[in-house]
This record gives sequence, structure tokens and C-alpha cells, in this order.
Amino acid sequence: MMDVSQATAIRQLDELSSSSSDVDHSSNDHDHPSAAHTDTVTSLKTAPRLLPYHHKVFLAAGAYLEFIQGDRACPPQPSFFLGDPYLRRHTYQLALGAFHYGSVIDELLFDTFFYSTYVQLRQCGSLVNVMMYNLKLLGFKAPAPYQCEFGEPIREVQDVHDALMAFKVKFHAAFARSRIKCNAYKEDLLISTDIRLRQRANKDTPRYIQVNTLRRNKEQAMMPLENRGYKKIVPMEPWQPFSFYQDPLIEELLVFSPDSKDDLTNFLLVQDHSLVFQDKSKMVACKILKKVIASYPCGSSNDDVIVTDIKTGASACYLAALQTKEGSVLAFGPRPDQTDKLLQKADDMNATNVHIVNEPFLQSSSKDKIFKGVRGILCNPACSLSGIVDTVELVMEEGDRALPIVAKGPGYTSHLARYVTAQYLTLKHALSFPKVTSVVYFTRSLHVQENEHVVKRIVDELAEASDDCPFRLVPVDSSIRDLVIPKFSHFDNFVSIKNVPSLILNNCLRVHPTNELSGFFIAVFQRTVCHVVIQYQRGFSLSPLPLPICMSLTLIPFSHPGQTKSLNAHYIEETEVNPTRKQGRRRGEKFPSPHQGHLAWQWTQLQPP
Repeated sequence: MMDVSQATAIRQLDELSSSSSDVDHSSNDHDHPSAAHTDTVTSLKTAPRLLPYHHKVFLAAGAYLEFIQGDRACPPQPSFFLGDPYLRRHTYQLALGAFHYGSVIDELLFDTFFYSTYVQLRQCGSLVNVMMYNLKLLGFKAPAPYQCEFGEPIREVQDVHDALMAFKVKFHAAFARSRIKCNAYKEDLLISTDIRLRQRANKDTPRYIQVNTLRRNKEQAMMPLENRGYKKIVPMEPWQPFSFYQDPLIEELLVFSPDSKDDLTNFLLVQDHSLVFQDKSKMVACKILKKVIASYPCGSSNDDVIVTDIKTGASACYLAALQTKEGSVLAFGPRPDQTDKLLQKADDMNATNVHIVNEPFLQSSSKDKIFKGVRGILCNPACSLSGIVDTVELVMEEGDRALPIVAKGPGYTSHLARYVTAQYLTLKHALSFPKVTSVVYFTRSLHVQENEHVVKRIVDELAEASDDCPFRLVPVDSSIRDLVIPKFSHFDNFVSIKNVPSLILNNCLRVHPTNELSGFFIAVFQRTVCHVVIQYQRGFSLSPLPLPICMSLTLIPFSHPGQTKSLNAHYIEETEVNPTRKQGRRRGEKFPSPHQGHLAWQWTQLQPP
């Protein structure tokens, strides 16, 4: 029996934590989520947030927990929740929650001698942990009868349920003692700091959806939304039930209220790929790349671009929407079992200029003829994903193979070495393409090792390079920087950047996670524009010159040293130059030959434009 002081402490702790409870235990807890799929707009306060799960949900969550812990080589392939995003989302939530509260759950099971009483349940420990976490969400109260729409109740799940119900009072008391011992006036103080910060930043996160302009324009997309009951509001205005606004930075991006997640998944425009679930950070990186390419002399929307290490193909298809029909997007890095799926997705999104390259980016030859028209590269190597806030939505979009990565939290650094090596090699290889003028390095990581340290290593190597037109680190556009850097983030003090050189800090874009946007890092490299001075006199022929990809040309006659002619000779490729012309050759144009020549020539470098 608990004494009076302990019972009072437990009651006070429950009162303090009621405002920060993980779920809302309202009278609507047992409503089926299909109600959210109707056109009727419901209030945020009445939207169902907890479901009396099916038995198969617990089995699937237990299998995913084993996959996260490394006890299972491949993720399970449950088929019962196909087409039901609500069940799939909550299966992931149960597995991730049980993993994050694993040490707490193990302590409760040990303190109450649970396995001493139910020895036979040791062999299904992952299922016990998942159902124990669900019991904690319910406040250690008996749940409603589980739904079994997919067949008879599963005996294994029922046995675990009965055993947990027999111990629910002991669990509640042990949990209260654990909170008192740890001074945990909130439940999330029992878990690691990095997971706690991520959960707090993940409160009421909005949903980002890209309007696929390859299929329909923004007006054609927003009209059915308003007919469905969604209300368009002003950016940064307080959320209203089932509302959205147009992103101020990316006009093709719509931002939806947190209560719309399940409803939008089954929306007709989402099903026909006119609206696409998208990560805003990826769209920011794509936008920066296209802007940098356009700012370079002779840059245009016709130029081909490369995307490395694609996952879902969403960023490649968005770049295709920013391209004209003449420009191509070459996508590297899909797993062999993903190629057909990505090709089908590009076809569904009407992204006909997306081409899948079935080889790792690092194994590609930078001098291959297929890359002759490539002018920009979105360098998107695999990373720790430590900047991700809504981990469940990430797994929903990119597949359950990302579960073990995001489950370990931003504070897990043991695996960084293998990421850093691949990131450095990928960025270095991207800068080796002779025709490329712009490279954007992008990660969704918070760690300095994956971001500033990789960039610094490349910058140091570029400073020692002997290239005629080397790459240089250039600042990210200030108009974009001002719109994405948050005023406050729970992770502001999580990462130390004291020892990072000011050149890197001032030029790169680092965004820490908030409840509105996940964290990411962007660095922009641009090729230096070269200037060639040619001194010439009549009577000499001009031999082919190995000129760089982009340059300006100045002619100085020997007979009149004070007179010069400046020629716009961008994209000259080892061909003869006609010094009598005022306009140099652009791509696809041939110079007349023979012509008057030169006596001497030399190189001088200019700053990037």
C-alpha cells in the first residue's frame, strides 16, 4: 500500500503533466479516423487523436521496434494498413515511442517483477514494450476493447493485454516513483534531452504540400481545396481548423494546419499527383540552385541539372517543374528495387524530363558526354537526418528503412564517420564536373561534422587548386536567408559552432528545427568567371585555345594599345575565336574560319558575378 504522502505526490505529478500529455483522452478517442476523411470540417479539439488499435497494429509495431533495435535485418511488410494512413502513422508512433521510452519501460517491468510472474512473455518482449507504451499513453487505465476488423483476436496480443491489465496499478505506482526520483514534473523529462527537444519542436507541426505545376496551376489546385472546406488564411496567422496559406518564399508551396494530415492523404488531387507531400527544406535547396544557375553568365532554365542520392524523387520532380522542357534532370542513387517506382512516380507527376541514372553518383565519370549540358548539381548525400522534426511523416514519405536512423535522435553521433566520408567525396566529385558552374551542398543534419567541417575541408582544398576557373564558396541569397532562419529554436544551444571560421558561418545557411520547419544546412559553390586578354596583329592565324566554360574576352591590338574590344565569349569549348567579331560564340554557334590571328595571350581571373 502507498502512504498518504506518496499518493499526494503522484496526484500532484499527474496534475502537472496533464497539460503536456502525449495524447488527448477525450470522449472521441474511440471514433474511427475515417470521419476525418469526409468533407465535413471538424474542430481541432474534437478531432480523434487516439484509436483503440487493432491487434495487428501492435504486432506490426513490435516488429518495427525489433527493426529499430537491430534485432531484425529488414523492416516488416504489413499489408493490413495499406491505404489507411492513420493506422500506418500510429504504428510508427507506437514503435518510436516504445523505443524512446525503452529504458523507462524496462525499469517499470523490473520494479514490478512482471517477467517473474509472466515468464512465458519474455519471448515477445518487443510486443510487451509496445503495448506497455500504449498503456502509458492511456494513463495506465484500461483501454476500450480492441477493434478486430481484420479477423479474430490474436491470442498472443490478448495474453499480453491481460497480463498488463493485471499489473496496471503497480505500473502506475512504479511510474510515479520513477518521476519523483528523477524530478520529472513532465513525463518527457524521463527521456534523453535530444529526443525531448525534438518532441517539443514537433508540437502542432504544419503539413507542406507542393502544387505540381506540371499538371495544374495554383488556382486550379486551391479551388477544390476551398470547396472541400479548407479556408485560406494569411501567412503566420493563428491556425484555424482545416486551413492553409501560400508560402511567402515558395509560391508553389501550400502550408496546411496540423489537423489536415490524414484528410489530405486521401484527397483526390493528392491521389492524381497534382498535390505532392513535400519537405520544404528540399524545395528551398532546389530554389537556391536554380537561382544560382540563373545568376551565372549565360545561365538559363534550359541547363541540365543533377540530383545526387535521391530517395523519393520528390526533389527531382520539383526541379523538373522549375525547368523548361528542354532542360533535363539527371537523378542518381536509387536502390535497384526503387528504380521502377521512381520512374512511375515521375510519369504520374508528368515530369518527362527526369531521367534516372542507375549507378552511384561517385562511380560516374565527370567527363561523360551525357553530362555535357549539365550546369548545376544538387549535392544531397545521405546524412544523419538529425534536423528532422516530424520523424513519423518522414518515414511515411521516404519509407520505413529510415526508421532506425531517425529513431536514435539528434544526439546519436557514433555513426557520423561513415556519413562524413561519403559527404566529402560526393561534394568533391560534384565540383570535378568541367561544365558545371553551380553546386549546392544540402543536408538535413544539425551536426557540424556533416556540414561546416565538410565545407571547410573543400574550401581549403579549393584555395590550393591550380585550376584556371576554380569553384568558390559564395553567400546564400540574403532574401532567402531572412525568410527561413527562425527567431527561436529549441536546438539553438544544442550544437556548438564556436570553432567554425567566419567565412563558413557567414556564407552558409544553417537552420535549426522549429515546429514550422525541420533543420537543414546549405552551402553554395560557384565557378569563378575568368577573363582572357589576347594581344594580336594581322597576319597571324589564331590557333584553337583550351578556354574555360565561362569567360569574358578582351582584344588588344599591337598597333593601337589604347584601343580594346570586349567580347562576350561564354561557353567556348576549344574552338577558334574570331577577334573581329563583337559577339563571341554561344552554345551551338560555330565561328567562321579562317580568320585573323594573334601574337600572344594570357589569363587573368575575376571575382564571381
